Amino acid sequence: MNVPDLLAQAAELNGDNVFAICDGRHATLGQLHSHAHVLCAALAGLGVNKGDRVAVLLENSIHCIEIDFGLANGGFVRVSLNPKISAPDADYILQDAEPVVVMYGANYCQFIAALQSRHPHISRWIQISDATGAATSMVFAIDYQTLLASKQSATACAIADEDDYCIFYTSGSSGKPKGVVLSHRSLVSAANNVLVVFESLLAGERVLLLQPLSHGSAFFILGCAMRGACVVLTREFDAKRVLQLINDEHITTIKLVPTMLHRLLEEPASDEAVFRNLKHVIYGGSHISAATLRRALPIFGARLFQHYGQSEAPSLITVLSGNDHVTHASDSPVLTSAGRAISGVDVKIAKQDGANAGRDEVGEVVVRAPQVMTRYWKRPDLTALVLRGGWLHTNDLGRMDEDGYLYLLGRKDEVIISGGFNIAPKEVEDAITTHPAVREVAVIGKPDIVWGQMVVAYVTVCDPTLEGPEIIRHVKPLLGFKSPKQVTIVSRLPKNLNGKMDRKAIALIDA
Repeated sequence: MNVPDLLAQAAELNGDNVFAICDGRHATLGQLHSHAHVLCAALAGLGVNKGDRVAVLLENSIHCIEIDFGLANGGFVRVSLNPKISAPDADYILQDAEPVVVMYGANYCQFIAALQSRHPHISRWIQISDATGAATSMVFAIDYQTLLASKQSATACAIADEDDYCIFYTSGSSGKPKGVVLSHRSLVSAANNVLVVFESLLAGERVLLLQPLSHGSAFFILGCAMRGACVVLTREFDAKRVLQLINDEHITTIKLVPTMLHRLLEEPASDEAVFRNLKHVIYGGSHISAATLRRALPIFGARLFQHYGQSEAPSLITVLSGNDHVTHASDSPVLTSAGRAISGVDVKIAKQDGANAGRDEVGEVVVRAPQVMTRYWKRPDLTALVLRGGWLHTNDLGRMDEDGYLYLLGRKDEVIISGGFNIAPKEVEDAITTHPAVREVAVIGKPDIVWGQMVVAYVTVCDPTLEGPEIIRHVKPLLGFKSPKQVTIVSRLPKNLNGKMDRKAIALIDA
């Protein structure tokens, strides 16, 4: 089935349920489904055709969901722009994706004004104002509410499972952003995966999504609609505000990245009573420090779930389940893993020659699953390379133990080659985070005259008296020759728009 079919079913079954909450505004699934049809017809009235791209630049809001549903109904292809995107990246994506329409929040007026003249191929710019009021309206823009009030009519559009649904642009950590094209089949598969893994995500549950809907959080929306659950959104992460939302909105599931989890646990008002109604605490997207996990386990126990996925295979490839978190000792290596492949997803480790790696042998993580992307936008050569042999080659290094637990070791292009030996940054990071005073760590390779590259670590700490030499002494018995030659204590580690370590920026810290 395609996304519009599933949304129609969900609206028929759960249309009266409050489905979305953000900044005090509530909307039922039926209302959003109705507004989506109005938007679809209005865009068609502007000359937007099935398969045309529509770029969306919005902070998290109920409008995001309404627009996503409307674009899906028309077979229009959403191009997601991260709400914190830089002007150069936005410029590049608008040029590469060639959208015919850009929909943007009123708070981006000046940002959009600087881009508009450089993209004559974009025929319509639609400005969306929130309930708080107004910003300057651009002379070239159509007002969103005025557009919806135009009362256009449109004939139903036939959508095939393999039709393009959206284009997600990668963070560009290894070059220019790449457009990942996902089909309706991908989105439906991703939604079904959420429902399989989180069986107790039922009608009446409330899911707090703390990441931008432009990326990872979006893959929970359709599953919640199918089950009749409610999604609660925030525009920006603020730990105090999140704790208040958990209490006020009776949150039962929370999805976040490890940095957010750490900041919640650091809040003075954070205690077990605040979290008593949570059934799932879902974390992923980056490495979790041993210190954060040690603090979280006694509070959440079997409610903790870690997931591994990527834009090319959203959003669940492997899961470290709640049961995994409590059946293994807190210092068990299993808790440093990304868990095991979920039902319906094949994961294996491939050696450089393509052969299957043995247990605990390092190689590239490759994936075969219904949610895998269709292609990279305008990149047929790269598509053929990454999807060769019917498997998605993730560019992630990993190993798999005899019980099927996947251990991620970093990106292939981040491997440090020192003295002829390959060193995975994550292996070093995992060892460093066993020190109880370490909060976060990022490991990179830097040029070295003798060794080619040397291992360098940047660390944030809980104890301001901790110094680099002590960390090196701590990890030497664990890592041997892989130990860092330098450890620099920093106040913060730069991250990209998706909350992952920005290794390019980290390499410039003391350049």
